[in-house]
Amino acid sequence: MSMIIQPLANLLQKFDDMNLHYYSTPYEELKAMSTFERIQLYNWTFEMGIACLLMFIYFIHWGGNRINVTRANRLFNSLQDFFSKDLQFSKVGFIENEKPKSYHSENQNTWFTTFATGRSTIESVTVKAHMYARSNPVSLIMESILGWFFSSLVVKDLDEFVEIVIKPNGIYVANENSTINNSSKDILKNYKFVTSVVNKTYMNTSRRDYYFLSCTHVTDNEILPVDYVFMSDVNQLNSFIPTYSKKSFITETLTNAVDLLQFVSFTDLPTGHPNSDKKFTADSISRAIIRTNIPKSKKDVETLQQVISAVIEIYDNCTRELTQNGSSALITPEILKKTNNFRSQELAKIVKEMKKIEMEDLKEKKLEAERELRRANKDSEAFAKQDQKMKEKRERRMRNKQKVRMG
Repeated sequence: MSMIIQPLANLLQKFDDMNLHYYSTPYEELKAMSTFERIQLYNWTFEMGIACLLMFIYFIHWGGNRINVTRANRLFNSLQDFFSKDLQFSKVGFIENEKPKSYHSENQNTWFTTFATGRSTIESVTVKAHMYARSNPVSLIMESILGWFFSSLVVKDLDEFVEIVIKPNGIYVANENSTINNSSKDILKNYKFVTSVVNKTYMNTSRRDYYFLSCTHVTDNEILPVDYVFMSDVNQLNSFIPTYSKKSFITETLTNAVDLLQFVSFTDLPTGHPNSDKKFTADSISRAIIRTNIPKSKKDVETLQQVISAVIEIYDNCTRELTQNGSSALITPEILKKTNNFRSQELAKIVKEMKKIEMEDLKEKKLEAERELRRANKDSEAFAKQDQKMKEKRERRMRNKQKVRMG
């Protein structure tokens, strides 16, 4: 402790010595000086240093916020126009203080969110972006240091990313005069599978962080650019994305997005590893997930828009086929049977793990009860021994008193 206190005390003493001449000046001399003369006499080095430090902290805070807000504006303002004009969503963004806003921000401008709904084949689109806490560099540095020494404490949400979740509704409307189909629930049952295009750079981390990707098989395919792989729970589903998207998505968009895109996945399985059968069932929702790095330029934003457009086009084409034909040439009953069997197996594993944990808890409780009983028995024996000693002590006193009386 003295190794810290002593240098600190020496530093404070140096600060005091800066104005030793000022404090040693007699009071009468100081009183005779003008205000300007006293200001000149005083050494303001320490105060100026503190003022500069405060200004530096303020500009770091302001600059960090500015960077995050600028990137958020570039991304979400472009997406608002893209969703409403190009993709024809009827509702985009939020209303705050009776004014439309393209996104909602929180946690000191580190989390940004927008939302779109009201469209054929799509129930909703949710876009979330996470950025570094640039306005608080000390916290950012401490989190990084903590991550180096305790990697298990590092979570994926510490990274910068954009995650888009697109949920289908199973309703296809060709135009304003079309009749809405009543088979939406049956159509959504056809999306009970996992198929993904994953950037090889992020393949291992994606499998670690996302449960639905950990359940897939990895397949290299010459259809894809060399930087990507297919990850599907049934290999026949590798052709799902190429079949229902434009050829340019595979040949051009994915190539242009190699430094931006982490993965595109169509899934119905939970994102995080479910720890109960109820959690597994509740989180099993058909959706598409796009995860990317933060777009840092207008070109990056345009590339992201092309990826989003391709995913929605896939839902459009597949839902239209299911609505008009009643079935899909690709998503056959045999494939759905395989995916359903796989989900039953996964659910059985979770139930088995739950029972194992429950048995371990019961065993631990039983052992604890036995330990408590042994402690109680030991306490009872000790009390009995102490009581016996006290009884013997009282008897000895009585005998001694009787001897005294007889004597």
